[in-house]
Amino acid sequence: MRKPASRPQAIIFENHCRANIQRIVQKASRIGAAYTPHFKTHQSAVVANWFRDEGITGITVSSPEMAMYFADHNWDDITIAFPFYQNQIGTIRHLSKNCSLRLMATDPKDVVLLDSETDETIRILIEIDAGYGRSGLTLDDSGSINAIIQKVDQSSHLAFAGFYIHDGATYHVKGQEAVRNLIQRDLNAFSRLQTTYSRRNLDYCLGDTPSCSLCDDLDPATELTPGNLVFYDLMQIQAGSCTWDDIGLLVRVPVAQEKPETEQCIIHGGAVHFSKDNLMLNGVQTYGQPVVLHENQTITPVQGSRISALSQEHGTVDGLSAIKKAYGVEQLREIWVCPVHSCLTANLFEMYHTPEGVPVTKRILS
Repeated sequence: MRKPASRPQAIIFENHCRANIQRIVQKASRIGAAYTPHFKTHQSAVVANWFRDEGITGITVSSPEMAMYFADHNWDDITIAFPFYQNQIGTIRHLSKNCSLRLMATDPKDVVLLDSETDETIRILIEIDAGYGRSGLTLDDSGSINAIIQKVDQSSHLAFAGFYIHDGATYHVKGQEAVRNLIQRDLNAFSRLQTTYSRRNLDYCLGDTPSCSLCDDLDPATELTPGNLVFYDLMQIQAGSCTWDDIGLLVRVPVAQEKPETEQCIIHGGAVHFSKDNLMLNGVQTYGQPVVLHENQTITPVQGSRISALSQEHGTVDGLSAIKKAYGVEQLREIWVCPVHSCLTANLFEMYHTPEGVPVTKRILS
């Protein structure tokens, strides 16, 4: 390992990430589903090539600008998993000339605009809200669903591709049974849609990491699009989606001050590095978990420690003595932290580093 970090760094572990990618590729093949990974987690052309090495050709992103970044790195089959809105039309028009696009529509008027503003074929997915309560159309809104399909069928440049569900509620339950019970509402929604639109050969895309990691039977989903599982994080540890040794990203932070009187230390690592995502861990609010990174790159949490508070640049870490004991030092100079949510944490860094200190380029901010 290198000398202690002089500023917060996002460290990624290629061997862990590649193993995570291989596992989901093999699973998708085993259950007969396509895998179109979401790249919003890593946002890196370098990491993207690890997926390409496993035979991945189609990808998912969350904005036209992110699609442009990956199109510039020779990805030409791109799904934008965010509802299309009319302000995006200029970028979409440009993208459609250079790659095959799937867009999500939630309004028939947007379909009409897309058809009038593009000369290329664009595939249309309808996002379904099966109970999560974010974007998408509910199953009861059959009028809007049918109107979108009708407008696509009447268009010159659009093709109806199917349905998409991302159920973020699975990130807040723990264990295979709880995730399975929750995701069943999404699979039931797909079954209803499949019955209603049985005359079409459609894609049924499922996008959350917990269900795709933990559940072996995701029928009738035909396509998986999770991306968080390339890195995983503390939230996924708590959900049971992964083990500590699957974690593909840690944050290395300098220690600025030890406070032995309160069993705390202050790190240079705040909300601008971790975001404000948090979870309840052993009954207390936690913004990140200090860990020991061993020489063989296995990872062990430091019991009795946590990031207990964040401001913009500062982080307060509880469990000073436990961390010093686990690290085998008299004075702490840095701490390795597993973030609560790797997608947001990764997004906040301008680049990654390997454990050996080699920079890994990425896209900067969404």
